[in-house]
Amino acid sequence: MFNKYTASSIRTLLALLLSAAAFGFAACSEGSDDPDGTDGTGGVTVEHKIGLYLQTGSDLASRTTPSSDYDRGAGYENYIDIAGGDLLVALYGTDDRWIATVGNPVVTPVSETLSSKTYLLEFKVSGDIRDAIGTSFKVLVLANWHHRYPDLAEAGSLQALFDIVSTADYWIDYSAGLPSWDLTATDKIAMFGISQYDNVSLRPDMAAYLGNLHLLRALAKIEVWDNSDSADEIESVALTRHITRAVPMPKGVTHQNHYVKNDYQKDYVLYPSLPAGSGLYPYPNESSEPLPLVKNPADGHYTVYVPEFPNSQRETDATRARLRIRYKEYNARDYFIDFKYYNDPPEGAAAGDYFDLLRNYWYQFEVRKLAEHINVEVQVVPYSHVPLKPGFGIGIPKELVPVYDDNGNLICYFNSENGNYYDTDATTVIKNPFLIEGNPKDPATGWDIVRDDNGTFRYFRDPATGKCYDADRNEIPDPDNN
Repeated sequence: MFNKYTASSIRTLLALLLSAAAFGFAACSEGSDDPDGTDGTGGVTVEHKIGLYLQTGSDLASRTTPSSDYDRGAGYENYIDIAGGDLLVALYGTDDRWIATVGNPVVTPVSETLSSKTYLLEFKVSGDIRDAIGTSFKVLVLANWHHRYPDLAEAGSLQALFDIVSTADYWIDYSAGLPSWDLTATDKIAMFGISQYDNVSLRPDMAAYLGNLHLLRALAKIEVWDNSDSADEIESVALTRHITRAVPMPKGVTHQNHYVKNDYQKDYVLYPSLPAGSGLYPYPNESSEPLPLVKNPADGHYTVYVPEFPNSQRETDATRARLRIRYKEYNARDYFIDFKYYNDPPEGAAAGDYFDLLRNYWYQFEVRKLAEHINVEVQVVPYSHVPLKPGFGIGIPKELVPVYDDNGNLICYFNSENGNYYDTDATTVIKNPFLIEGNPKDPATGWDIVRDDNGTFRYFRDPATGKCYDADRNEIPDPDNN
């Protein structure tokens, strides 16, 4: 049963817990008269109490960011299914070998809500386990895995554990749908965390509070919204490609230093963790069916949570994950936004580099529709705020309209003022490519292309007005109705 607290009592409780943690850890670190793990009456093993704080967001006090604090998530982004017992805690040696799985851990939200950002984790270990872990050990926490946990003892090592959970038996299946802005308890996001604690001395008469352990969410968050200055209103947003199943554990993460680096551009993980047997393309359970982002009626933002996606090594737009945005405009067409660095790339990257979609990151896109193209303001956010400020179609005059094929590949540009078509360099004038390729419409204007029996262009017809035009867009009498 979850107990609600007032805001003031929560602050008091947290202060007391932190004070207890500091006192307990300091006392337990002395180790001068550490008992031998028995009760002194015949070798009966005693129990040792251990506590630590689970952080589903960043530890704000220990971070320095270029613009603002890390965002620690909101609502059910932080939810752990405590009532359902969807949690597993284990102890590992510093050599990454399994030592023991903890029985009956107690988890208490340090918050007024079920979706606390901080949880107090407490558990007990026997004297035998205390002897096995020594004074330096690792604590592993797995949460919200939909009760599909492997046998940690059988896996043995942390690396072997990842090899197991990256197979089909342990994927988190989202083929029936992915969560959106209206997260609920049933949408619980799988989490993983590990931390090493050194110079710990456990005593049977004193609880040892170890500090923090950060949890990584297994999904990325994508959010798109329209700038208030846009000329038109967004009608729909979709992700062109995505993977339908998530690997709940990140690969190669065996220490907190692998994902908590106190470096703004290096948190949290740098590479996607993908299903076993994956090649470069396509990946198992990869879908090219456009994934709609759902609009939040309260703020107009379009949101979806997705598994990681390997975008950086894809060679064509047709194989990359992209955002497809359609506006409520006459002759509606699709605009595409890439997951890439437009301006001000981080250290080690260059403008134009594509990036992978990674777990626990929050990709924010603010778009502004102008007369004939859109500008994009993007933030790539590891539950933090990193403004990239890229522009869509940088260096392209506003009168040029990008024209794409069905896969989102750029074909050419159309000049809405002079009627010319330009190659993908935006400067070389070319003939209208749609007059000779059998297309039923001119995608730049939306006009129908009327052809003869041999497929040769005859004239344009504007379906909205019924007026007809020659190849140079001069109005002419209707050739078939004179």
